[in-house]
Amino acid sequence: MKRSVPFALSAVLVGGAFAPAGFANDVEVVPVNASENEGKEEQVQESFIKLTGTFPAFEKRDNGTYYALIEQQDDMFSIVVGEDTVVVDNTGKTVELQEGMEFTAYVNGNKPMILIYPPQYSPDLIVVQTEEMSFAKVAQFDENFANEELKLNISEDTVIENLSGTALQAEDIVGKDVAVFYTFTTFSIPAQTTPSKIIVLSYDEEEEVSEEMSAIQQIIDNDSYVVNGVKMVPLRLIAEKLGWTVKSTGKGAILSKQNASFTITRGEKAYGHNRALHYFEEAPALLEPTKTYVPVDFVELLLP
Repeated sequence: MKRSVPFALSAVLVGGAFAPAGFANDVEVVPVNASENEGKEEQVQESFIKLTGTFPAFEKRDNGTYYALIEQQDDMFSIVVGEDTVVVDNTGKTVELQEGMEFTAYVNGNKPMILIYPPQYSPDLIVVQTEEMSFAKVAQFDENFANEELKLNISEDTVIENLSGTALQAEDIVGKDVAVFYTFTTFSIPAQTTPSKIIVLSYDEEEEVSEEMSAIQQIIDNDSYVVNGVKMVPLRLIAEKLGWTVKSTGKGAILSKQNASFTITRGEKAYGHNRALHYFEEAPALLEPTKTYVPVDFVELLLP
């Protein structure tokens, strides 16, 4: 599984604003440069939301993602794993997720999110714990590859790459949010280590919340209804805002953008996506003349 940037949506919405959300007491939301004894209380951080837990069984959805509901004491949140989500163990090796794995997930806090309950997250990176004596830490480092806690002695054997697996140089990690995988450290201040692997997590500023996303949220807030617990939103208004061409078929619509397309028919849960058949939770409906409504989680599939 590689990196994914799905838009975190749900069938039932309980809020309206875009925000990096930390709702549950068992969800640790901390600055990436916080010390190990910080972050016990919820707080909004600048870059990444850190989630910890144990995976139960996974539910595979029609859009190809995997969904898991994490229940911890009196709190719960859900994780959506897409085909682009980077999943590694604490040594940095790529692994397949399995039931019962203990994990730490990192979610870009600058991603647009719609407030829902239980909160739903689409991690960029998931690190699962093994019995290997190795550690993973997300932090930022200066031009000397150091911060207040750790100094990296990067060697020729240190693998440096981004979330897509593209090889990078040591200088590419400076000032970026990175996941560092290492075994032992010295007792110096700061501690020093030679990492086996570094994954650069940072994004360009253009990937932060955009005016278009805010406009979509406004559409959802002002023009939606709920049927059987599923929130229905106007298809054309949202799709065109995201750059899709929408052509009416009389019974529904065909959406197209570059090489992707969707064929939607009102009153039918089945819809076509690039010649494959998928299913809505609720069938699209005509609430007003020439205005088709679809389940809100369909918006996730329309994002870039």
